[in-house]
Amino acid sequence: MYNFGDKLKECRRAKNMTLEELALKYNRRFDGGLSKGTLSKYENNKQEPLVSVVTNLTEILDVSSDYLLGRSDTPNPEEALCLSECDNVHNIPVFNSVSAGLGRLADSTPADFVPTFLPYGANPEEYVRINVSGDSMSPLIDDGSQILVRLQSNADNGSVAVVLVDGEEAYVKKLNYGMNWIELESINPYYPAKRFENSDISRVNILGVVKEITKYL
Repeated sequence: MYNFGDKLKECRRAKNMTLEELALKYNRRFDGGLSKGTLSKYENNKQEPLVSVVTNLTEILDVSSDYLLGRSDTPNPEEALCLSECDNVHNIPVFNSVSAGLGRLADSTPADFVPTFLPYGANPEEYVRINVSGDSMSPLIDDGSQILVRLQSNADNGSVAVVLVDGEEAYVKKLNYGMNWIELESINPYYPAKRFENSDISRVNILGVVKEITKYL
């Protein structure tokens, strides 16, 4: 078993255990008869352990069998995966209104920050979270829901976006496009759609697209 002895010694020392302590812990957990002398032979590559012994040692030393056998440079693949995923988790600012979240108010100080998983390579500065008030987009976005918005100036037909009308009012609406018109649709049927035609289309500016909706009970 290539490099097993060196790896075993490295892992044992990383746990601050002597050969005697490792043997004692092994025997208590697995009701075995592993001796200090046998462990010494393993570490000096004078004796090869059984597969079951290797498996048991990985549990005590908190490493993978591939690492202990010298087949991998990663002690614990699950931890490595977690670190990789955590690289995509960012603290995204939370705002209490659409206007504040998009810098349309004088006081645009975040109310909070929420750890958020973003797509690989995404720029966290292009994202904000907004606490939604009102039920015009219910049941898709209920009153009190929180949305994750990617800041961008364009949106596909049918997407839910944050728009600014007349440079003053910011809304969260479903976008519908037609020939020379744009419609801001509310999911709740009690709120009529707002349509802008021809030159009035310029009154509507897209500020971002809703990427995630979080609802709270």
